Amino acid sequence: GKQQLINKGWTAKCEAGRSKGSPVSSPIWRLGAGLRLYLSVITVGGKMRMKRKSLIKERYYKIKRAKMSFISMVEERLAKLQYSLAPYFPNDLMFRIFLLLPIKSLLRVTCVCKTWYKLIHCAEFVEAYNSQAQTTPILLRGVNQEKPKIFHVETELNQSENFSIFPCSSSGSSRKSIHFLEIEESKGKIIDSNISSSGPVVATCNGLILIISLYWPSWTMSSRRPRLDWPLIGNDRKAGRLIVMNPMTRKFIGLPLGTLPCAPANHVHESINNESYGLVFSHSKNAYKVVHLFKDKLGFIACEILSLQARSWKAVDGPSEGLLRQFGRAPVSSIGALHWIPDYSPCDYIVSMGADEEKFTVTELPKTLGVHDKLIEMGGFLSFVTSLDKGNLEVWILRGLEKAEWVKQHSIRIDAILGHVDNEEFSIPAFALNAKEMVFRRRKQLYSYDFEHEEIKEIEMEGEYIMANESLLPHSNNLATWELLEPMS
Repeated sequence: GKQQLINKGWTAKCEAGRSKGSPVSSPIWRLGAGLRLYLSVITVGGKMRMKRKSLIKERYYKIKRAKMSFISMVEERLAKLQYSLAPYFPNDLMFRIFLLLPIKSLLRVTCVCKTWYKLIHCAEFVEAYNSQAQTTPILLRGVNQEKPKIFHVETELNQSENFSIFPCSSSGSSRKSIHFLEIEESKGKIIDSNISSSGPVVATCNGLILIISLYWPSWTMSSRRPRLDWPLIGNDRKAGRLIVMNPMTRKFIGLPLGTLPCAPANHVHESINNESYGLVFSHSKNAYKVVHLFKDKLGFIACEILSLQARSWKAVDGPSEGLLRQFGRAPVSSIGALHWIPDYSPCDYIVSMGADEEKFTVTELPKTLGVHDKLIEMGGFLSFVTSLDKGNLEVWILRGLEKAEWVKQHSIRIDAILGHVDNEEFSIPAFALNAKEMVFRRRKQLYSYDFEHEEIKEIEMEGEYIMANESLLPHSNNLATWELLEPMS
């Protein structure tokens, strides 16, 4: 192309020169004519290339604008769909679908739209969801190394109340990390909740936990205990706080400590056996209550109760003298009451306090209490699991405090099911997964027993194991809250 144009132009110039009689044979003239023709061809080619590039660029940006327009349209429609999707589905249908979701997925969909948020947080749905939640026990472990983005309960409480109750470093205290034991289809796994606290979890109820976080000033360790008239908040007299929390929703509330129990001087930390905290739900008041038993100056057991609605302590009559001496075991919350096992044996009764009446009663046990016997909340009722020997268990059910009649529900022959007899270890009941399954421990191993099919299965742990000295607290991951919920609209 380019060479043909040059040759054609050169021929035309030569013919024009001959007709005019110009010296076309001159080398200088030929060189100049060739250069002029070459430059003109280059100019034409450059313009054509520029035009072609311009067309390509214009087409590229046209396609890009079309793509951006399409993406914007899709994003806009998705945004509109996000806020208008819920009305297309009736609430009763979404109600049933949400009941099938695990708690983590359920908390995510609350952010989709206001309609779904209101549905999930209405009183009817929370009650229905919590009633079907499976037991997920809590396991407390020491924090060896701080992890990023961990939820420090005391730090969050300080920030929410705009002042510091807890110092950055508490003398003699170590942080505890909250873990969950999830069991599904005979497989167990320990899940780190990424929540830590300075104090232990002392009580649980319906998905809520009660944490007691104490701070003893250094000068109280030497000679005297904190007095009852010390303020909870001050520059140098910070006794600590009670914290009620739902570890799944991470909502929490700070409460004042109860009366400090009397104990010998220079033995501050021995007060743990001189007091007992419990958390219970009152159906008549529709409110959660914190119950605190402690030894007064005369050595009698006193009682005070704090409602999470009132957030102030009130004194009530404690149990009769001699029924409770020490508090080695935490109370069990079930059938609208708290239940204590006296910390001595032999014993043939339990002490209960109803959340509605706020009065103490004594209920006889069907069997004399043994060292490995335990009270467990199971399917909404209180169960007493007793070991007849190292291979046989009995499960008794108490359906209410009015008649206070124990009914023998199950007899479990563990050795016959496992196929061998172990004379070294007892089978210690741990907790009830639901009304149909119970989990017990033998050495470091966990077993689940199906009451309906009378089958026992070994729970295979994935990853970490539960140590023999570690205790499990009954708990269920759900939407429990102390706040008043609106009915479904």
